[in-house]
Amino acid sequence: MASPCNQKEQVEADGDLSFEELGLDPRLLRALSKKSITKPTPIQREAIPLILEGKDVVARAKTGSGKTFAYLLPLLQKLFSESGGPRKSGPSAFILLPTRELCGQVHSEASSLLDLCRVQLKVVQLLSDMPVVDMTVALSGPPELIVSTPACISTCLSKGIIQVSCIKDSLYMLILDEADLLLSHGYEDDLKNLVPHVPRRCQCLLMSATSSSDIEKLKKLVLHNPVILTLADANHLNNEIIPKNVQQFLISCSAHDKLLYMLALLKLELVQKKVLIFVNSIDTGFRLKLFLEQFGIKSAVLNAELPQNSRSHILEEFNAGLFDYLIATDDNKERDQNSKDKQTKSKGSNKHFRRRLDAEFGVVRGIDFKNVFTVINFDMPQSPEGYVHRVGRTGRAYNTGASVSLVSPEEDKIIEKVKLTLGDSGDMDISSHITPFPLLTTNAVESLRYRAEDVVKSVTRFAVRESRAQDLRNEILNSEKLKAHFEENPRDLDLLKHDKLLSKHAPPAHLRDVPEYLLDPTTQEASKTVKLARAAMGIENRKRPTAFNKGFRKSTDPLKTFTAEVLPQGANERPSWILPTKFGRDIL
Repeated sequence: MASPCNQKEQVEADGDLSFEELGLDPRLLRALSKKSITKPTPIQREAIPLILEGKDVVARAKTGSGKTFAYLLPLLQKLFSESGGPRKSGPSAFILLPTRELCGQVHSEASSLLDLCRVQLKVVQLLSDMPVVDMTVALSGPPELIVSTPACISTCLSKGIIQVSCIKDSLYMLILDEADLLLSHGYEDDLKNLVPHVPRRCQCLLMSATSSSDIEKLKKLVLHNPVILTLADANHLNNEIIPKNVQQFLISCSAHDKLLYMLALLKLELVQKKVLIFVNSIDTGFRLKLFLEQFGIKSAVLNAELPQNSRSHILEEFNAGLFDYLIATDDNKERDQNSKDKQTKSKGSNKHFRRRLDAEFGVVRGIDFKNVFTVINFDMPQSPEGYVHRVGRTGRAYNTGASVSLVSPEEDKIIEKVKLTLGDSGDMDISSHITPFPLLTTNAVESLRYRAEDVVKSVTRFAVRESRAQDLRNEILNSEKLKAHFEENPRDLDLLKHDKLLSKHAPPAHLRDVPEYLLDPTTQEASKTVKLARAAMGIENRKRPTAFNKGFRKSTDPLKTFTAEVLPQGANERPSWILPTKFGRDIL
């Protein structure tokens, strides 16, 4: 591809243009109306006309600003215009993203729009772990749009699953979403393998949340004469790094006391649900889950070690409101180390089996966690950018949100860097961005210390390791056995619970409730305020979705159907990972 010119075009906001005024197809307008999307965001107002004109675009848009629709809408409109023409020998467009979770989201959004538009276009999602036969079937036709990662496309080209000649003849749009992450996720060689086969006439788009040296590399690699989209108002909230509808708090405590403070926040109900909790390692995530479940607080764990089917199902359950606490692992170092290692077993032992982490997994950027009210940084991220992206999981679509960061003395440097970064938005008082958490008193925390420290002693490294291995075995078996069932019965979303207990014994009854004599009056009042706010938003009494209706027990239960397959003959007990046959009644 030709190198980009140095020309930059400063684009000013066009006021409150509607989707109609942007020149979108009536079918797309009806689809947006059915999705209750009535007003374009700033990035959509600026990018859509440029893309419809056929220009290469580099657009920087903050997380949650609507950049997916900013390129999907004009892309689909262009595909509509060509749908009546002669059949092409290859795909018309590629959308490349750094993680398979993002691929799934974009594929879902594109398919949803096409269904609402009632247009017969084929959109496929390709993943690196798909069998060659499945890839070949998916590409038959061929599809108009392919959503994938650069690594998967590079593999398809090298194996001849996608013909190079077809790309040169038919491809006319290449979109790199979350472009600043593509190189940092190790896709540079894959992109270099693809670029020589991309025809010069192909329109190229780079969508990113930040600007970096990696973006400059990609511009030189794939773009020619691009428009650098610089918005005068990239966000409706005064171009702030984190908008004012998200309150930011910190709690200073020792690393040893983080579990204690987490218990106080959740058990005393001082934060709004749903809660997304970030940790920096898989072991820390399981340690936190084991600790919380001893106090009757159920949570699910999301990490790169789990099978793709399980990760997708966990996200669906969390977004549907089937549980309130999700512990997400954000650890690039661990993933990078595991990506270099092959799966190994120690001599004669299965206990030390190591599963390679999925290099195409990511939770911080792009994933659409729905209706998250609170983000908790149990571990601080490694960079200010990581902090911004984590906190960006709440306060989306103009809703209110909050973040609480537990900061140990060892993490003081990173929080200072975060404050300086937030101060770049123009506010002279940088300390006003992140304030001490006001609802938690010292007395309230200390009243729980004895109980917390007693439980911490039982959450040993051995217990964490065993729980991690057991959870992985469970998810692998469930993922494969239940895949077909969920495809055929999408309403049975809560059939498989991901927030079930890891420990072999039920939590002690006396730890589930905090007795009155331990409650601090000030914190009690704060908890009541949080509950009242929750009720005022109509959340407290909201009926959670469930598949357990009157006729459900008569239907086929996939957990029962494969119990006999997994248990050896003569076994008297079921494995701990198989839910009891009456689990529908138990969890309700």
